[in-house]
Amino acid sequence: MALEALFRCLMNKQDIQAALDVALSSGEIDPRDAGLATELSYGYLRHKKRIEYILSRFLKDPGKLTPKMRFAMGVAAYEILFLDKVPAYASVDWAVEFSKSKPGARLAGLFNAVLRRVSELGEAAHDPDFFRKDASLPEFLSRWYSCPQWLIDLWWRAYGEEDATRYLDAQLKAPALGFNLFGHPEAEDLYGVIAGWPEIIDIEGMSFALPAGTSFEGEPEPPMARQSFAARQAIEALDPETWTGPIWDACAGRGGKTRILLEKGLPVFASDPHRGRLAALKRELPDVEIFEANAATDTPPKKPGTILLDLPCSGLGVLSRRPDTKWKRKPHDLADLTKLQTEILQNAYDHILPGGIIAIITCTLNPEENHELVGKFIAAHANISIKKEWTTPSNSPLNEFFYATTLIKN
Repeated sequence: MALEALFRCLMNKQDIQAALDVALSSGEIDPRDAGLATELSYGYLRHKKRIEYILSRFLKDPGKLTPKMRFAMGVAAYEILFLDKVPAYASVDWAVEFSKSKPGARLAGLFNAVLRRVSELGEAAHDPDFFRKDASLPEFLSRWYSCPQWLIDLWWRAYGEEDATRYLDAQLKAPALGFNLFGHPEAEDLYGVIAGWPEIIDIEGMSFALPAGTSFEGEPEPPMARQSFAARQAIEALDPETWTGPIWDACAGRGGKTRILLEKGLPVFASDPHRGRLAALKRELPDVEIFEANAATDTPPKKPGTILLDLPCSGLGVLSRRPDTKWKRKPHDLADLTKLQTEILQNAYDHILPGGIIAIITCTLNPEENHELVGKFIAAHANISIKKEWTTPSNSPLNEFFYATTLIKN
């Protein structure tokens, strides 16, 4: 299942979660197997370049393997290096058996030899010095942090060594588990129980942050609404209680931020260009007024006092949650995104009354999509100014990073 998902993700450009959903929908699957397939897929994507370098030490020409065979060897290597509960011999065994599925390739001996060498590395595979061999500093950083060189260069230039290193560390880890109890029929009872857990990272309103990997025995029905706690922090930082109503959540997606506004008792209506997301929002929050709309071009059905823009962005701040992004994004993508973002901002400006607020949130660590985008927009519009600006601290334990600002039209 993990190999199928990785192939769909990296070869067919499907989002990893969507690819996993397809792979896991093939029948009755033990939740433990689904959990392992998820860990293998996300873990491999987070550490892909580090694993590829390790394998290259024992493979003369990795490029001669087909993509599925490369993924199989890489996933087995990930198991050996990072999953303590899976015996190395078991990882070698299934990978060798899988290699036999390509008739005539005679790869079993190669898989067996390479993966046994990987299993013999021990702690050396987790020592930075192992990755320094014949490497310049940029090459070492790219290997060790399993990140494209252009992205490391971007963060180094924009944020300096200390913050860039924190961002690189964070994207190798799983994000904190976040969820919001608002609207759950058992919210009051659950809140009292969960708030007392010693491992809680943070609480804000009805939202919680717990360490990555936290599991719930017998999760209640309906399940709790999963939501990035770092996204909640971004909303809170902008003091939504002070926003003029009604609020148009113009890039609502599945309604994560709409839920927070409703929790605060704020008047909100929501739109998104994707019908599937709107349908999911309506199922979760049936009382919200919704309509299908493109935030860059369409007009809302009524005049908003505040427009919330969760702008489409490169996602470079949430690589811990979406690790496939770093292998799919290219530098030229960023310019296309800033063009779209500017169009969305202009449409919001055109539909907000004087005294109204435009609230902007992104989940990227690309300055051109954050404060530089806002700075250029303000420079082009004399009657708009920044009310508040915020970014997730680089030392956040949540492993996700957001930019947030509010603009007021004078």
